[in-house]
Amino acid sequence: MLFLDDIKVEFESQGFKGTHIGISPNKDKSVLFLESVRSTQTVRCPCCGGSVYIYENGQVKLKDIPIQRGTTHIWNFFIHRYQCNCCHETFTEEIPFKYPGTRITYRAANWIKGFLQQKMSIKAIQELTGIHWDTIRKVQREIMDEAILERKKMLR
Repeated sequence: MLFLDDIKVEFESQGFKGTHIGISPNKDKSVLFLESVRSTQTVRCPCCGGSVYIYENGQVKLKDIPIQRGTTHIWNFFIHRYQCNCCHETFTEEIPFKYPGTRITYRAANWIKGFLQQKMSIKAIQELTGIHWDTIRKVQREIMDEAILERKKMLR
């Protein structure tokens, strides 16, 4: 039988490199570790366009679709915070996998949207996915806002 502990992850995507998957001892949580591979030569200040240096390192955790039933899957990003050499503005690198305004991935948000389209309640989705109620509500609010906007366009 293959266990997740036996899997070494090696891939690069959108400025991040996957290194490995960690599993909790009781097998209820898995974590995919991703590190930023961007060099300071390719990053420019969003304010003045000047060169930057790495000011700090940090990490951001995003919930994703579980790998197997009954587990929580988290993507743990090790990111850089930059400071401009010219204007001294600081900024954090963007995570392209992050769904705006939340701490979940785009995959998890689309998964939630599928449940909402099937008329599942927020509580049921929360119990199934382990994602916080407010996060599911934000995704639902976005769906409703898009529907209202389309309806207004149709009525014009």
